[in-house]
Amino acid sequence: MASVQKSGTRRAAWLPSGRALPARVWDARHRGIVLLLWAHVPFLFAFGVLTHHPAWHVLVDLQPVILAATAASLAALPRGLRAGVATFGLVACSAILVHFSGGVIEMHFHFFVVVGLITLYQDWIPFSVAIGFTVLEHGVVGVLAPTSVYNHHAAQSNPWLWALIHGAFVLAASVPHILAWRQNEDQAWRDPLTRLSNRTLLSDRLGRALAQAERRDTPLAVLFIDLDHFKQVNDTLGHPAGDELLVACSARLSACVRDDDVVGRLGGDEFAVILVGPSADAAEEIAQRLIDVIAQPTVVSGHEIVMTASIGIAYASAQRTAEELLRNADLAMYVAKSSGRAHYEVFDDAMHERAIDRLELEADLRQAVAADEITVQCQPIVELSTGCVTGGEVLARWTHPERGAVPPMVFIPIAERTGLICAIGTRVFALACEVAQRIGVIDPSLTVTVNLSPVQLNDEDLPTIFAGILAEYGVDPRRIVLEVTETVLMQDLAVAAHRLAELKKIGVRIAVDDFGVGHSSLSYLRNLPVDVLKIDKSFVDDLPSGGDLARMMIQLGRMLGLDVVAEGVESAAQREALQLLGCPRAQGYLYARPMDCDALVDELVAGRLAVHPNQVGARVPTTSP
Repeated sequence: MASVQKSGTRRAAWLPSGRALPARVWDARHRGIVLLLWAHVPFLFAFGVLTHHPAWHVLVDLQPVILAATAASLAALPRGLRAGVATFGLVACSAILVHFSGGVIEMHFHFFVVVGLITLYQDWIPFSVAIGFTVLEHGVVGVLAPTSVYNHHAAQSNPWLWALIHGAFVLAASVPHILAWRQNEDQAWRDPLTRLSNRTLLSDRLGRALAQAERRDTPLAVLFIDLDHFKQVNDTLGHPAGDELLVACSARLSACVRDDDVVGRLGGDEFAVILVGPSADAAEEIAQRLIDVIAQPTVVSGHEIVMTASIGIAYASAQRTAEELLRNADLAMYVAKSSGRAHYEVFDDAMHERAIDRLELEADLRQAVAADEITVQCQPIVELSTGCVTGGEVLARWTHPERGAVPPMVFIPIAERTGLICAIGTRVFALACEVAQRIGVIDPSLTVTVNLSPVQLNDEDLPTIFAGILAEYGVDPRRIVLEVTETVLMQDLAVAAHRLAELKKIGVRIAVDDFGVGHSSLSYLRNLPVDVLKIDKSFVDDLPSGGDLARMMIQLGRMLGLDVVAEGVESAAQREALQLLGCPRAQGYLYARPMDCDALVDELVAGRLAVHPNQVGARVPTTSP
């Protein structure tokens, strides 16, 4: 029995599934078919009169066609019914044409054309109606009035046999149409790489599932799945390897759901699953199962890859459309990705409100960037042994006209996602050069540190832009320290190393920020053009009791000939511990909070922030920040 089922499956594999077309496509095709059906009415009337049939007889024969065309034109009727009556009307036209011609064999070719035309519906019901009508009409009318259907003796004497012969011929002639129908379905409904449902089919199936869930009052859930860091696979191993990984992941997703559920690829590394009838717990269990199965190692192009996935879950409700449900699942996925990846989140209305808030904030940020409303503050960096200021870190600030001060942790990610960070970074660098120019009058050894975004590191023109700004303000490049985070360096070490080397050529110095929180590696520190190592605040917080990690980093910096700056120093005990460990410099609230640049200059001039008096007018150091 199993072998018979498999054989039947193989035979049916080349057949189209008969899924409904999208409404827009179906409506356009149906309008064309109905217009053709109406065009048959005057044509058949003229043909009937010209073949010497009474006009009243012709009109009576045309009544089924007129009724079918009228019904097919009614938008209030269901799609299936309109397609069925349109099909009946067209094959009725074929029968009337054969009848008016007296059974001329060539007139039967009209059936061939009609059945081919009906495949435009890509639906088995109209196609079956057309084939069934062809056989029944040839058989029944062939018995009742043989000469009106056949014009040769063999068919007139055995009408049912010839009805089957005609049906077989029509069916055989339909094979190319069926194959084209199947190919159209594949192109319209299937993702060419994974063979999963594409976005079009997924949206259509989701709309139907929503309507069914509403009628039956059954639950429905959508899972929006995004592979984490998939771009790195494409960038490092190439797109063929990325495609291989996508195929493997799609197979795993399909294997984890039931037959009634739908798995689709929305594009890129995004997938979606429609879960029909699950409880909330069941949907979340499936989401976790999908996360676990994606995380299993995959061998791609000879490399073992462990991929993770972030998933958003949205449940259907009465007011949700297919588009809203997908959007909500997408929002929940975005929250999962933003909060650490490799887990799932369930959509709630607050997520939508936050998404609207982000969009409004993004629009306001664009206006702020265009109006040069991004400002900076500067936090002093001091020498631990003397407490004297050696420079400062410039920090971007944005004051919203209604929201007030927007934290950098809020607007910087928006700027990076939208590409605004390049314009912001250029403005902040120019303001940093202005600060360096002003405090250089007080002490020409004072340095200014500026943060670089990973997006900026991808800009090939960055060294040229920065060199131009340095020349405009007349600032010695050695007084500018460009700060990148350790995690940025690890994302694409080759690109980061190349861009930092180009920046070093214009004379600026390079600092690694938040050192120790990522994949700290002696090898990349040795191979990158780094001058300064900044110890992350989290390690300073452990002082004075747990100073082993801080001591190790200070020793590493000294061994590599790097300056070391401890971030986030807030207590005298931390300061003393760092001094004992041999850390040369620090910044933090113990010394000063970030302040406006005018205030920094005033504090330096008034002597409330000490500088080395013997360094006024001194040469800028080549190793000290």
